[in-house]
Amino acid sequence: MSDTATLFAPLEDDDPARPGDPFSRLRYHYGQLLGAEDFAAEQRYHVLRERLLTATLHGHGTVWGLRVTAREDAASNAVQLVCAPGLAVDALGRLIHVEQEVCLDVTGLALAPFWSDLSPPPGAEAGSRARRAFVVLSYRACLADEVPAIAPPCSDSGEAMAHARLLDRWRLCLAAEAPPDPHPLARDGSALPAGDLRAALLEFILSPPAELSRFWSGGDEAPLLLATVDLEPVGDPAERTRLVAGPDNAVRALLPDVQTVAAVASGARLIGAGAAAAFALDGATAASDGSAVTVTARFSRPPQAASVSPDSLRVFRFDPGSGWVEAATVSRTSTGNEVAILLGEDWTAETTWQLVAIGAGPAPLLDAEGNPLGGVVGQPQGRAPTAGRDASLVLKFVP
Repeated sequence: MSDTATLFAPLEDDDPARPGDPFSRLRYHYGQLLGAEDFAAEQRYHVLRERLLTATLHGHGTVWGLRVTAREDAASNAVQLVCAPGLAVDALGRLIHVEQEVCLDVTGLALAPFWSDLSPPPGAEAGSRARRAFVVLSYRACLADEVPAIAPPCSDSGEAMAHARLLDRWRLCLAAEAPPDPHPLARDGSALPAGDLRAALLEFILSPPAELSRFWSGGDEAPLLLATVDLEPVGDPAERTRLVAGPDNAVRALLPDVQTVAAVASGARLIGAGAAAAFALDGATAASDGSAVTVTARFSRPPQAASVSPDSLRVFRFDPGSGWVEAATVSRTSTGNEVAILLGEDWTAETTWQLVAIGAGPAPLLDAEGNPLGGVVGQPQGRAPTAGRDASLVLKFVP
């Protein structure tokens, strides 16, 4: 980008924590003489360790907020890109907190030298004047709170002041190219091969990331892509810029919190009071009276008798010669939370058998409130009570 700095002035672009060493800390002793550099080294140790763990254990991306929208004024033809407050983590593990709404005025962008750096959107027709720009967020640090200080010998009076605070801040700008995806310091777990998950994870973990020292040495940047926006000039020569498409926030990296990931994976509400337990299969037994076998299915709530049918509850036994065979059923009787299934056969030897309860499809089991079966008690359930799930138990009968 040729002239972005003049369009959107960046904040202080130094990262005072780098270079540093996250594996070396001060050892204090009686009578030790400490200077400013010693205290700075102590801070760098903690800051860099936190960043290293954040980047390697959690990843990078948007934690919350930072939605980019467009604001257009029909009266003045002004076009602004608006970024909402939010929190993100870059590939170096640095927290980026945007505490207020930020606006980028792109009305005159087509008149700026930066416009020539932009490329047409993918798939644009030949001769199209549309150009794609990338909304990018970066970490910046800046100094604040200048206070009187002891000036070095032979210095002028201006050196008798020093900044007492270091602020973690940010820079929001437009870029002509998207940041690398993934960033060289990030490890892309989505590329794990199919097959045995543990073996794939082991191979992924045993393969080292990029040179580790790049996390605490200087030189690397880790800008975050928030959105893409397509613009085109109005007039020839250009008088202003108008929005063609976007902003598209779907291009950004996401960094959901661990609790959200666990809730999505388990289907359970993990924050605050838990949601009501799903209607589920709670176990099954098989017993013989010497002439026939009765299978008893136990549920977490009483099933609706009308939903108990040959299609919703089925029993299979395993035949070593022919595999799974469905057992003949004489009757099904519902009593409270249990359903007794009388089979038209007796098992005189040790038998592996299976109970299949249907929660989805044309004939699901329902509870009194009309909720479908949601799997087996103790296993992750569907996130919605109306999302049914089949349940299967494979058990062994011993006469």
